[in-house]
Amino acid sequence: MSQTSIVAAKQDVIEIADIVLEQAYNPPKSIEINNVTVNFKTPKGIYTAVKDIDLSVKKGEIVSLIGHSGCGKSTLMGTISGMVQPTSGEVYANGTKVNSPGPDRGIVFQNYSLLPWLTVYKNIYVAVDSAVKDISASEKARLVETNLKMVNLWEHKDKLPGQLSGGMKQRVAIARAFSINPRILLLDEPFGALDALTKSAMHIELLKLWNLDNREKTIVMVTHDIEEAIFLSDKVVVLNNGPAATIKEIVDVPLKRPRNKKDIVHDPKYMEIHDRLLNLLIAKFSIDDEH
Repeated sequence: MSQTSIVAAKQDVIEIADIVLEQAYNPPKSIEINNVTVNFKTPKGIYTAVKDIDLSVKKGEIVSLIGHSGCGKSTLMGTISGMVQPTSGEVYANGTKVNSPGPDRGIVFQNYSLLPWLTVYKNIYVAVDSAVKDISASEKARLVETNLKMVNLWEHKDKLPGQLSGGMKQRVAIARAFSINPRILLLDEPFGALDALTKSAMHIELLKLWNLDNREKTIVMVTHDIEEAIFLSDKVVVLNNGPAATIKEIVDVPLKRPRNKKDIVHDPKYMEIHDRLLNLLIAKFSIDDEH
């Protein structure tokens, strides 16, 4: 090999290394929301749910949308899923403009959305069979089994949803969403109806699945729970009250992972973030504040 070729080869290696480092420290954008406004027609006229929203989410990030009821959190998530069309502005997911729902974006709702006449196993298999077209029936079956085992529900695979607790139903819904292997996972208040202990367990199950995916999956979650948002998220997007809600502030959560719930609540940075979010969400703290 000539000296020129050696120099060229070294330069190629350097350029590849630079690209790898750039992607490691600056992951590509998974979601881009550009100047989005959503209006709805009502009997009383036009209602503006969200207005002039700009938001970028990097690949592999977990982001929470938080705010008071009616501030447009679910509407904004609907624009990412493709179930809500912006009146103006554009949404991009995985580099493609969002015009409709797609298998690259999985959704988990608060009400589980399980088919009551199908077993746990079949609820997931139907979703896989519909969304994943390029694998065999046996591979689909293995995919269902793997995800049910990951949420510790394999022994309950033959039960109907009506025979499950709320926490188990939610685990089925999450396993179903992961089974179709979406690059973006959207969670619309998925743990809101659960008791505190079950909710805490579900947080761990979600993070386990995210870690097993090597943190490649981007997660956007709607929540009212400040502690939940801090524990799970890389950043928390606080929305102003509606109508015509806008982004009030984006709060970064620079807490190291993995996170231990018992430990991080004593971390000064956790307390600082908690107080900041509380101040953003609650304008008045006591009756005396009214005077």
